[in-house]
Amino acid sequence: GDSDIFFPTDFWLLECIDHYCSGWLKPGKDKSTKKGKKRRTITLDTSSFMEEFGLPSKTRTKDGYNPLLDDFRNTKFYLSVPTHNTK
Repeated sequence: GDSDIFFPTDFWLLECIDHYCSGWLKPGKDKSTKKGKKRRTITLDTSSFMEEFGLPSKTRTKDGYNPLLDDFRNTKFYLSVPTHNTK
């Protein structure tokens, strides 16, 4: 059978690692940044992510149940994209 495997994630730490690996955030006490490398990040619960990027109108059952919106209430999505606006 199929199974889903989930791991507990510290999203704040993930964001710090993401910014550090992209070259935007420097480690330690020096919080200065490099121009042009800033990232936009957001953490969404699964339901919000699916409402925005999925097709929930196509997955709703006759009785109103929607696995995209109703399942995995304890999961989240982390999104990260570079920004080009350095102001």
